[in-house]
Amino acid sequence: MIMNTPIISNQFLIKQLPKPTVFINKEFKVVLASDKWAEDFGFQGQDYIGKSIYDLLDKTSTKWSNNLLACFDGKFPESELQAYLDKDSKEKWFEWTNIPWYDEQENIVGAILQTEDVSEKVKKELKIEKLEFLQKETGQHGKIGNWEYQKSKDKFTCCEMIRRIFEVDDDFEINIDNSVNFYKTGYSRNTISMAIFSANQKKTPWNEKLQIITAKGNEKWVNVSGKPLYKNGEYVGLIGIVQDITDFVEKEQKTKDNEHLLKTLINNLPLQIYIKDTQSRKLLANKSELQFLGIENERDIIGKDDFDLYDRDTAQKFRDEDIEVMISQIPMLNKELTRTNTNGSVITFLSSKIPLIGENGEVTGLVGISMDISEQKQKQKELKNLISVTSSQNKKLINFAHIVSHNLRSHSANFAMLLDFLGNEKDENERLKIMGMLMDSSKNLMETLHNLNDIVAINTESNIIKKEVNFNKKLNSVLKQINPQLNKAKATVISEVSDDLNINVVPAYLKNILTNIITNALKYKKPNVDPIIKISVNYVQNYTVISIEDNGVGLDLKKYGTKLFGMYKTFHGNSDAKGLGLYITKNQIEAMHGKISATSQVGIGSTFNLYFNDKN
Repeated sequence: MIMNTPIISNQFLIKQLPKPTVFINKEFKVVLASDKWAEDFGFQGQDYIGKSIYDLLDKTSTKWSNNLLACFDGKFPESELQAYLDKDSKEKWFEWTNIPWYDEQENIVGAILQTEDVSEKVKKELKIEKLEFLQKETGQHGKIGNWEYQKSKDKFTCCEMIRRIFEVDDDFEINIDNSVNFYKTGYSRNTISMAIFSANQKKTPWNEKLQIITAKGNEKWVNVSGKPLYKNGEYVGLIGIVQDITDFVEKEQKTKDNEHLLKTLINNLPLQIYIKDTQSRKLLANKSELQFLGIENERDIIGKDDFDLYDRDTAQKFRDEDIEVMISQIPMLNKELTRTNTNGSVITFLSSKIPLIGENGEVTGLVGISMDISEQKQKQKELKNLISVTSSQNKKLINFAHIVSHNLRSHSANFAMLLDFLGNEKDENERLKIMGMLMDSSKNLMETLHNLNDIVAINTESNIIKKEVNFNKKLNSVLKQINPQLNKAKATVISEVSDDLNINVVPAYLKNILTNIITNALKYKKPNVDPIIKISVNYVQNYTVISIEDNGVGLDLKKYGTKLFGMYKTFHGNSDAKGLGLYITKNQIEAMHGKISATSQVGIGSTFNLYFNDKN
């Protein structure tokens, strides 16, 4: 501290003072300053001499100015802190001590100002103040309290938050022993007791999540941590914190319960559900999705994209869909697609992809939902087939009913007429003739009923059994049976079918079909032209196609094509033609899930194509 009545007898001495010092006159101009003062404030040489202290320091407080005026009045004001920005705009704090400056006659001629750089001290004080504020605010908002135990005094001290957490009265004195009793009996109390013991004996800190029962009987979850204090190797106490985490634990448990509920729900839905990030990597997959992909554990799919799970073409298609959904933010709903299962079977899905949008409006990924509709598609196909079959059967039934009605009406009318003639006829010879005609009508009726019965049997047989039959063996059997007819017609049969061809058919149906088609070729041969019947094989999709070609009279299909396979339809006036062969043939091949078609040219011949179903 400078003496109250300094006398400047040596300016050189003043300049070397170790403490920054500056002399100003009553006009606030600098008269003299120590080198240390000039250095602290960044002045070079003697440029500051004669300049106003206000101009040199730029920013000063009103209080500081008043202190200088007080010095001019002979007063000794208190020290003051003043901030100053150096040439690098770095803040510095100085403590100013200002006293009057007397001349040799003890007249006040100005003021002597001394400074001390207290920047580090101020920073530390501000830091401590900030820490205390943050600690208090953190404790309030985070429900965190601190405590300390001093072994020498056997004293336990804690902040107000600790008392609030444990819900103790203001007059309740907490110590190291009774604080342990707040912890729930069992795991929590045993754990805190062992933690304190280990800290004392083994110098180990702790951090545990435990339960307490407060003074008011409320159960809480706390996160308690502590650390032993040692001085010169000797245990002197403990410090620690306690945080009330009850709300967090309850929310965490509620979140887990909700997650478990959601997981249970999506795992038991008959849908494949997954969530992807913006890179199309899986973040979640339910049980159905895992089963489809042949993956047992969800962790084996997390982080993988479709290129890890599917072939490249399929994966690229899925990735393109993902990008479209996430960029447009428009869901893709119920798109029908097929995917190949791990066992190679093809499954039909309805696929939906819905963008996941965060609170900021940005897409964070998507949720995918796929529903296996293979069974529905199969049932739909079966229903269509059933409708088709039912429609066909109805048409056949109506046609059959018309035929039966017509034939039986014709026979009954004939019988009625003959019986009427018989009743009125007296001549015995004529009566015998009428009786002969009645016998013929009876035979015709029986034949008609037999034919109708065969057709009914074909159309009502629901459990036909197909077997694998060698085609040429069955063909040879038929040719042998009709050999007299072949010889009589001088017919030649050429088979281009390999001897190792086997087809799945009802053997009796195949025999009847071949017999009808070949004998038809004999019936409708050209006059004076030997019949040539050529048999070949071809394959179309799921069918083995047997073609039987002849060089007969042919048929005008434009005229008769729609009636070709009708019942009792004849087209050439042959006396032995009954119009049943092709009708029965069509019914038998359709009963085996096949089909028949024909091509024909008048004067050239006909070709019948028999489609035998290899699949059904």
